[in-house]
Amino acid sequence: MLEFFKTKKNHFVGIDFGTSSIKVVELSYADQKTSLENYGFVDLNLSNRNNTRTSSFEQTLNDSLKKLLTRMNIKSASSFVSIPGFSGLITIIDLPDMPEDELSKAIQFEAHKYIPSALDEIALSWEVIEKNKDGEKDKEDGNIISKLRLRNDPSFRASEKIKVLLVAAPKKDIERYDRLVSGAGLDVSAIELETFSIARALIGDEAGTFIIVDIGSRATNIVLVEKGVIHVNRNIDAGGDEITSAIVDMMNISRPRAEAFKMGDKDILNGKESAIVIPVLDLIVGELRRIITAYKEKNKDAKIESLILSGGTSKMKGIEEYFTGALGEKVRMGNPWRSVVVSSQVDPFVRKMGSSFAVALGLALRGVEDYKRK
Repeated sequence: MLEFFKTKKNHFVGIDFGTSSIKVVELSYADQKTSLENYGFVDLNLSNRNNTRTSSFEQTLNDSLKKLLTRMNIKSASSFVSIPGFSGLITIIDLPDMPEDELSKAIQFEAHKYIPSALDEIALSWEVIEKNKDGEKDKEDGNIISKLRLRNDPSFRASEKIKVLLVAAPKKDIERYDRLVSGAGLDVSAIELETFSIARALIGDEAGTFIIVDIGSRATNIVLVEKGVIHVNRNIDAGGDEITSAIVDMMNISRPRAEAFKMGDKDILNGKESAIVIPVLDLIVGELRRIITAYKEKNKDAKIESLILSGGTSKMKGIEEYFTGALGEKVRMGNPWRSVVVSSQVDPFVRKMGSSFAVALGLALRGVEDYKRK
């Protein structure tokens, strides 16, 4: 564990409330370099076992976070917090261009189509991500005179169309995580869906179209990012725990042995004779096929640069080859640490953690980005 004792304005803390653990990363920014200052995590399953039956899950989170921050000696005031991707909504809507006050009302109206809850229970944010002119089609293609006449005709309309990225999350969830972090003694600078944190950490400023496959212990998040904008966000209520269960059933072994076997040095996914059929991976592949097919049908000349694997289960031996063979797309392992300076003392631990800290890193990197813009 790295030691940190001074409170500085150029230090930023990312707090990832996952389904099975809390992960915290602290980054600093100086001399145009982003450096790792501190990191840590706590297993919520272990915390639950240590708490009484009457203890609520929120109390478990509160106690676990306080102990973790104390152990890490975190004193930075700037914290950035995630809420699970399945708690919110990310979608792109098409609208005609209009003044901002009218646009706000139009977005509120459109939001009803996507959000079943009352809007006063939902926190909405939106951003215009694209503008383009959409004039009426000419009736006589190729006739320049007809085109000029149409454009001089008062009845001809050439309107600006815009694409709006709409993000929504329940206010009660935002208030809950704000309460948890504030109660642990830190100021909350921002709360965002973990989807944005993952994309920031794994893709950053890279151009092109990418699909992130983040396989957590209990859920899998699939994110399609085009030119830095999230276009698709799917959540599957299954992940590494279901993979372990499949190994238990197929090999008739205990769960601890199955977990060790899953993360061991043997490739159990791709051998012709020894491969194990894991239904949850087939489920993920099926959803990826649907997303890729729909995207390519809508964008005829589209190219997927690569699929990026993330999450604790992405360290499973052979999983990169498995997705490559199943989908015929380029696949790579996510590396959220690539833009962060790490000391040689800690580098072996960082390599071992891989992308499991992607959300926490993406959150802290948001703090760095905000600081650089000031």
